[in-house]
Amino acid sequence: MIDLPLVIIAGGKSSRMGSDKALLPFDTFKTLTQFQLARFKEHFSSISISCKSKDKFDFDAFFIEDDPHYAESSPLVALLSILNRFETPVCVLSVDTPFVTPNIFATLQEHMRTTDDAIVAKSSFGNHPLCAIYRPFIQEKILMMLEANDHKIGHLLQSISTQYVDFGDDAPFYNLNYLKEYEDAKKRLASMATSHRVDTPTSH
Repeated sequence: MIDLPLVIIAGGKSSRMGSDKALLPFDTFKTLTQFQLARFKEHFSSISISCKSKDKFDFDAFFIEDDPHYAESSPLVALLSILNRFETPVCVLSVDTPFVTPNIFATLQEHMRTTDDAIVAKSSFGNHPLCAIYRPFIQEKILMMLEANDHKIGHLLQSISTQYVDFGDDAPFYNLNYLKEYEDAKKRLASMATSHRVDTPTSH
């Protein structure tokens, strides 16, 4: 058990996918979001879904809707709304990364120093700011960026105390931006389950 909350960020535009990836079926689940909830619910102190509007979902969960003041859908708007809900560090994960495991967050937590505002996963591919732990109280910096119409989360990480934890292997951080990546991920999951290298959750 990781004694921190986890928030699944599921409010992106999915413009490259062509349809809302958070609602795509995955494994035996009706949606990718439900797959992620089932995988992680036993491993964190609480689990929530960040989204623009909860109306797009037809299942029960704890939702954190984006601040309606901002029309733009962006990770920074989502992060601001998330951090406004918590007084403890918060784990965040993009919904479209189905191979990230709880152990990755356990490792991030182990590396967390009192001076860190953010602890971000890194691999040979690059940094993964939506697989990270963020401390609250950086909202003022986010607000300043949004007022300047700067929605780049990389700029936020440059302006705060950020520690990067290098995992080397890119495989857990495979994300689903395009239809081909989505189809490849389904095949990969089936292959991993067949070889017993992954414990897939059971849908209800």
